[in-house]
Parts: sequence; C-alpha cells; structure tokens
Amino acid sequence: MIFPTLEFFLFFAFVFVTHWYILPALIPEPKLRKSLIHIFLLIMSYIFYMSWNWKFGGLILLSTVIDFFLADQIFESKNQGFRKKMIVISLVLNLVFILGFFKYYGFLSENLNALLHTLGFQSLFPVLKIVLPVGISFYTFQSLSYTIDVYRGAIPSEKNFIRFALFVSFFPQLVAGPIVTAKSFLPQLQTEKKIEDIPFRKAIRYFLMGYFKKVVLSDNISPIADLIFKNPDAYSTEALWLGAFLFWVQVYCDFSGYTDMAYSAALLLGYELPENFRMPYISQSVTEHWRRWHITLSTWLRDYVYISLGGNRVGLFRHRFNVWFTMFVGGIWHGANWTFLIWGSIQGGFLLIESVLKEWKAKWFPSFTISDSWDKWLTPVRVLYASTVAVTFGVIFRSANIESALKMIHGMYVYQSGELRPYMLKQGIPAILCVIIGHYIGWLLYEKGKEIKIPAWLEFSLYPLIAFCFAILSPDGEIPFIYFDF
Repeated sequence: MIFPTLEFFLFFAFVFVTHWYILPALIPEPKLRKSLIHIFLLIMSYIFYMSWNWKFGGLILLSTVIDFFLADQIFESKNQGFRKKMIVISLVLNLVFILGFFKYYGFLSENLNALLHTLGFQSLFPVLKIVLPVGISFYTFQSLSYTIDVYRGAIPSEKNFIRFALFVSFFPQLVAGPIVTAKSFLPQLQTEKKIEDIPFRKAIRYFLMGYFKKVVLSDNISPIADLIFKNPDAYSTEALWLGAFLFWVQVYCDFSGYTDMAYSAALLLGYELPENFRMPYISQSVTEHWRRWHITLSTWLRDYVYISLGGNRVGLFRHRFNVWFTMFVGGIWHGANWTFLIWGSIQGGFLLIESVLKEWKAKWFPSFTISDSWDKWLTPVRVLYASTVAVTFGVIFRSANIESALKMIHGMYVYQSGELRPYMLKQGIPAILCVIIGHYIGWLLYEKGKEIKIPAWLEFSLYPLIAFCFAILSPDGEIPFIYFDF
C-alpha cells in the first residue's frame, strides 16, 4: 500500500472519518476518547505496515517491546553501571540482532565466505534468503533514539505502551521517514486534537506537491535512468550525464515526494512531522547539502553518532575522524553494498576537507571576507561545485556495483560515443527544469520570505483541474518508493 494509489486513499479516508467523526461521536469523554483514538491509530498503523507482509508486524512489535522495557529500566535506575548495561543491550539488540541480521547478514556472510575461499578455506557462514522488512532502518533508528535520549536524561521514559508503540509505528512516516524522535512526537500525543485546528489548505498543498514530484516527475523518468545505469557502455557521454542528472532528480522527487505526502497525511490527523528536505540543490557546499537533504537522518547522525563520539570537544585528529565517520555511518545506513560504503566514505571525505578548510580560514585568515559583488559571482560556482559532487558520486550510490559505477563515471569524464535517444531528452529535460524552477520558487518562499496569496475559492476550484492533469501525466503502473529498500 503506497500513498499515490486508490487503495491508500480508501484506507486513509476510513482512518480520517473514524478518527475525527465516528469515535468522537461514540465517546464524548475526552480522556477516554483520546486513548481509544491512539489505539485505533496504532491498529491502523500495523495494518498499513503488514499490508506488505504480515510477518513484518511481529518484528516492529519486538523492537517496540525491547526499547519500551529497556528505556523504563534506564529511567528508573540510579545505578550508572546498570543504566550503561541497559543502553548497551538496546544498542546490540537493535543494531546487531534486528537491523544487522535482516539488513547486513547477507552482505557480510557473502564477503566473509569469499575471503575464506581466497585464503583456501571452506565457507563458514550459511547463505540465508532473508526478506528485508520495509522501512526497518527508519523505525529502528527512531526507536533507538528514544532509549538514548532517556539514557542521557533528555526525556523521561514513556509509561504508556500504546503511546510509545504509536510513536514507533505511526503509519504516515513509518516506511520511509522522516525519522521522528520521541522528544518531538510523544508530546503531541498528550494534547487533545481538534479538527478545527487542521490547516487543510496546507495539507492538501503538500500532498499535491508530493504526488507531482513522485508520480509525475520521478516515475516518468525512472525508466530512462534505469536503462542508462543498466548498461553505461552503450550510451554516449551526453546520455551518461543525462542519466546521472535524472537519477538525482528521480531520487529527490521520489524521497521528498514521499515525505511531503507523509507530512500531509500526519497533518490531516493532527500531527506535525519534521522537515526533511529544503531545496538541497541550491547548496553551496557538500556540508550545506547534508543540512538540506534528508535532514532528519543528518540530524540523527549528528545527535547520536557525532556527539556520542565526542563531536568537536576532542582532539584535532579525533574531531576530524568523527566528521568523516559520521557520514560513513550514513552511507552504511543506506544499504548492504560496497557502493553505499564507498559513497559514504567519499561524502565523509568532502565533509572532512570542507571542515579543515573552514578551520584554516578561521586560524590563518580570520579577517578575510568576500565583497558582495564578488560573492554574487562566486555563488553559482559554489552551487555548481556542490551539484557536481552530488551528481558525480551519486552514480556510485545508484549503480548495482562498483565496476558499473566506474564505467559510468569514466564515460562521463572521458568522451565516448553511443546512444542518446530523443525521447530521453524529451522527457528528461522538462523534469530537470521542473526541479530547478521548483527550487527557485522554494528559495523565494522559504529563504527570502516571499508570499503568494491565492484566494481559497480559486485554489479549491482548481483542484479538479489539477487532479485531471495529474491523471493524464501519471504513468501506468505503480513504482515503489526508492527508500522502501532502506
């Protein structure tokens, strides 16, 4: 069950009507009504998640029970040694036995067996056919952040299991984020929700924007990107650059489109999810790119990896290692493949270099500033630099293996002849222009504070026309969200 489908619309319509009309009419007492609404949303969230595979429900329940119990033990104990033991158990169970087994066992066993063969030994690790549960990385990190925050004393433990289970499994953001922390979501479960407070126009706008990004843009260009990445030897340098650009349009529109629709669905139920994207392709450095792209993952890595390692409160070498290692972990988080490991290492390398250059400037040239006139000229150069890094090394992220990635990057930078089919340009160029224009409009609205006021009557009268246009522009068939695999 994915958002831009009739199946989800019917599911959400039932949830919406029951949440706002049926349960309030049946249960007038506010406290009891709130509790039953939480139970209802929890049941619906599990139904939503188990629509992919009913067995997945048992895994998310196990993760929920583990962290609910361990966090309560941590909060109630005054013994620091016991508290430390409990947080270590939480880390091991979540990262090794749940996330590690389901996501990384196959990769590790395959590579370790290959190493043993190279050394002249027999395979030691059995090959298992493990089905990767949808969204396991998201809800594991989400649940784990709760136990860490309780251990740090940032929040108390949640005593109500239903509320905690709903936090872990809330269906709008369950399978592809954004990654929500307990300290931002659990307080929302304490307040009474009123339908009068729902910003319907904002919610509808976000859903339409997400649908346009995901279905109209990403789904239409994904076959072109897939074709080029599948056999880079067959395509010209121009086609390879087009494929690289189309992938980053595809992954941005796919992922940010999902989070826009997730934000809309949560908002219509009275909950607000954190921002996850903010025009990442206007970034002027790789560091800025990661402040604008998948913001909740970058924030999670900063709060629970970088700071846990000591952040910038340690020695010079250790601080630089922390910068690199945090992004390395971000690469591994994306999947069990050498491509993700190398991609994360490269991204971490750029963050490290930019951090060092920033330190050198502060130390050796503290008074050096660039005039506004020069800065106006340098801004496009910096944007081009950040975009080139994203597009070029995004090839490694997208490719099935390192060999294929190297072939494509080589063909991008060393001219080769080959195919460039006209329909690729006909569909690809408009999609790229849409993202550029969208970023410019977003920059005006969110960075410069411009306002576009549309009368409510005009906006609502345009919705049927927008829906009709979307129906015409939508491709046949359903294409799953890319981040479902993560």
